[in-house]
Amino acid sequence: MSGPLCHCDPPKATEKRVAGSASKHHGREYWSCSTCDFFRWVDQPGTTLCAAGPPCRCGQASTLKVARTASNNGRSFWICARTGPAACRFFEWESADFPSSTPTASDRSCKKCKKAVEIRIAGKHNPKGNAGRKYYKCQACNTFEFVTAAKPEAPDASHAGSAEYVVDEITRRHLQRLFDVPFGTELGIGRDQQEESMNYDYLRVECAWRVKNAQREQRFKDFKQKLPDVPKDSRIQSNLFDAQTPLCSQLDASKNEMLLLHGTKPEHVHDILFEGLDPLLSKEGLFGTGTYLAEDAAKVDQYLTKDPEWKGNELEHELQPLHKKLYERGVKHATNIYYALVCRVALGEVAVTKDGETCAKTGKAIFQAQRRDALKKRRGRSLVAELGGKIERYREFVIFDPAALSVEFLVALKRVRHYCDCGQTAVQRTVTNGQPENFGRDILLCARRPSEGGCGFVRMLPQCYCERAAGVGFKKNGEKYFRCGSKRDFCDFKDWNFPAGKRQRGS
Repeated sequence: MSGPLCHCDPPKATEKRVAGSASKHHGREYWSCSTCDFFRWVDQPGTTLCAAGPPCRCGQASTLKVARTASNNGRSFWICARTGPAACRFFEWESADFPSSTPTASDRSCKKCKKAVEIRIAGKHNPKGNAGRKYYKCQACNTFEFVTAAKPEAPDASHAGSAEYVVDEITRRHLQRLFDVPFGTELGIGRDQQEESMNYDYLRVECAWRVKNAQREQRFKDFKQKLPDVPKDSRIQSNLFDAQTPLCSQLDASKNEMLLLHGTKPEHVHDILFEGLDPLLSKEGLFGTGTYLAEDAAKVDQYLTKDPEWKGNELEHELQPLHKKLYERGVKHATNIYYALVCRVALGEVAVTKDGETCAKTGKAIFQAQRRDALKKRRGRSLVAELGGKIERYREFVIFDPAALSVEFLVALKRVRHYCDCGQTAVQRTVTNGQPENFGRDILLCARRPSEGGCGFVRMLPQCYCERAAGVGFKKNGEKYFRCGSKRDFCDFKDWNFPAGKRQRGS
């Protein structure tokens, strides 16, 4: 089985190992790399992303899963990466080198005459589209029968709504670059901050989905084609340029085409995936009525609100449709996550403002009407709010035409502590000493020892909103979960993702 990708450059699949008899985790399986410092428990909660697989019938990269059936237990296979019930039926074993349990001639009998038959597999060039299907043709009575179902046609994405495909680990890492937050950046503050959160200094991409909708993609393509070229001295330079190239090829600088970020609330995500982002439905902001986008993750963070836990089985819950759409086929809800969109945007000629009313260059009014939902002719197609007027930290981009953008990715983020007090990336390890109930929990450490000039930073995870190491609670069925670590004045922190193998009372 291929494991998660390591930290090497280029990354490679890790190897599965088992903790030895001298370890307090004796017998527990883990992934590691013999070259870099990558380490992860096999039973660690969350979704493990691997390398991209062969294209499925939808034309997208497939994702790797592991069989749990008695006949193929532990065998890896590729399936469609689309979440939800509309995924295509693509299936391919990762490797042919696996003990086969395919029925022999004596294991299968003819449906008609009951005599033993030989199971065969239709070739990949089958003219009737039955490649890969198993069948038999009885030598005694000439009966022919397929023993595996036909693959349905790939789902049609041309209608309203969208198809979401879980990205591979390499794409997740490229997306992480869009959301990287430098050490010392102030998070959790600002005019648009939506809610309080625990102490955090980073936005970690937990999982992401590639969003596909042929109708909206064609609309965007047609819009961009009609845009006049932007003079070179009016083309926008963005902080995201270096990070966006691996994610979106052939961005047209002459149309001011780029990737920008949009933060949103969980209750809005399902409608956005189904209908797209519509500036006409937006509330009026400081810079007009439109869709607001940013190039800085810290700005996007101000608009985020929490999706606490999976509600896919609660039919009356407002997030049930979204959770059933995203968290299927092995994709797990990571608890206390936030959603952002990565959008492909064609800004065209832009109007630059600092006060939201007038052009920064000419001082003339930029909007057509009092409602401020469209720019005056010759003032541009979209708006850039530069620093120095109503905003001090991050510039913003506003578009007024829904055809001017296409949602490329939906990203699930975690607010986490990432840096130690030295400003270096903290090292993640596993607790092996102290109270037995904490064995297996993650812990963050300064990468340098105090004798080497390290800061002595230590944080056991998860942390509750009181900025303490979360305590351990018990459900009615005896399963463990994380809760507030205070013995009084409890905050409402909860995390159901307790380490596997330690979830029952007394374990």
